[in-house]
Amino acid sequence: MRKQLVWTTIAEALIMASGILLLRFSAQLLNPEGFGEYMLSRRASGLIYLPLVMGFGIAAPRYIAIVRGGTLPGYGEREFVLATLGMGLVPAVIAIGILNLDHQRTAALLFGSSSLGNLVAPTSAVVGGLALHSITYAVFRGRGNSAAANTIQLANIGIAPLAALALAPRDAASIQALMASIMIAISLVGFALALLRERTASAASGDLRSHARLLLRYGLPRVPGEFALIGLVAIPALLSVRAHGLVVAGQFSAALTLLTVITSAFAPVGLVTLPIVSAQAASGDLVGVRRLVVRMLVAGVALAIAGVVLGEAIMPVFVGWYFGAEFLPAVPVFRACLLGAIPFVVYVLLRNILDALDVRAINTRNLLITLAVLVALCVARSGIMWMATSLVASLGLLSCLTVRDTYLMLRVPRGSPLPTTA
Repeated sequence: MRKQLVWTTIAEALIMASGILLLRFSAQLLNPEGFGEYMLSRRASGLIYLPLVMGFGIAAPRYIAIVRGGTLPGYGEREFVLATLGMGLVPAVIAIGILNLDHQRTAALLFGSSSLGNLVAPTSAVVGGLALHSITYAVFRGRGNSAAANTIQLANIGIAPLAALALAPRDAASIQALMASIMIAISLVGFALALLRERTASAASGDLRSHARLLLRYGLPRVPGEFALIGLVAIPALLSVRAHGLVVAGQFSAALTLLTVITSAFAPVGLVTLPIVSAQAASGDLVGVRRLVVRMLVAGVALAIAGVVLGEAIMPVFVGWYFGAEFLPAVPVFRACLLGAIPFVVYVLLRNILDALDVRAINTRNLLITLAVLVALCVARSGIMWMATSLVASLGLLSCLTVRDTYLMLRVPRGSPLPTTA
C-alpha cells in the first residue's frame, strides 16, 4: 500500500500543480468574459459526465479488488473488466447525442443563455473524454496497477488541459475542443491496452451479465451522489451567472476551483484505500480499518487546518499575483470559499471508506441532503458572499454526516458480518 500511496500522491500532486497553473494561465490569456465561458464549460462537463458512468468508477475498483483477494466466489476479474469497458460508455454516447440536438436550447439550459451555443459541442466532447477516461482509469485502479492508472490520470487530467490552453486559439470553445481530442486519444490507448490484457487472460469464470448486474446494483445508487458532489461546486457557479453575469461568475468559479484543487491533494489517500479497504473489510479485518481511519483523519485534518490558516493570511497577495488585479475585489469570496477546505477534506478522506464498508449508497444520501440545503440557501438569496458562505456551511454539514456514518460503521462488533459483497 505504501508504494502505491507514494506514486499516487506524486501523480496527484502534479495534477494539483497543473490545476493551479491552468487557473493562472487561463485568467491571464483569456479576457474576463472568455475566462467566465471557459470556467462554466468546465463546470458543466464535470457536472454531466459523472452520472453517465453509472458509478462504475467506484464499483469496478471495488469488485475487481475483492475478486483478486479471493473473497467473491463465482465471479472473475476478467468479466468485471469486460463488463466495465463494455457498458461504461453507452450512457455517455446517448447523452452527447441529446446535448447536440439543439445547441441554443442546450446552452440556455446549461449556461443560462442561448447565445453560448458555441460551447455545447466542445463541452459535450469533454464529457465523452471524461467518461472514457473514468472507466479505463477505474479498471487499472481495481487491478492495483498504480503505474498505468497514475499515468493515464496525469496525462488526461493534468497535461491535456494545459496542452490545450497552450496550443488552441484563445477562446473557450477551441480550448475545450482540443482538450477533448487529447483526452479521447489518450484514453483510447489505455482502453486498447486494457482489452489486450483481457485477450491473454484466463477463460471466463462466469456470465458477463451477472457481473454487470452486480456492478450496476452497487454503482447506480451512487450516481445521484456523484452528480451531487460535482453539483456542490458547479451549481452555485451556474446560478451566479444568472444573478451576477459572466465576470463575477467566473471569479466565483475560480474560487471554487481553487477549493477543489487544494482538497484534491488528499485524493490519493482515497484512491489507494478504496480497493485495499474493500478487500480488508471483506475478509473481516475491521480492527485494521479502524486504525487506518484514525491515522489518516488526524493527519489529514491537521494538514488542512494549517493550509487554510496560511491561505487566509496570504490570500490578497496571492490573488493579485496569481489572477491579476481585476480579481482583487473577489478576495473576500476566495477567503470564504477556502474555509470550506477543512470540512471538505474530512469528506474526501472518509468517502471511500464508507463505499468500501457498505454496498448501501451512504455517501449518496449525505450528498443529496447537502446539495438540497445548498441549493435552497442559494435560491433564497443571490448575494455572492451569501452563496460562498452557504457553500462552507453545506460542506460542514456533509463532513458531520460522513463522520457520523463512518463511526457507526466502525462500531460494528468484531466478527459481525459487514454488507460488503451483496
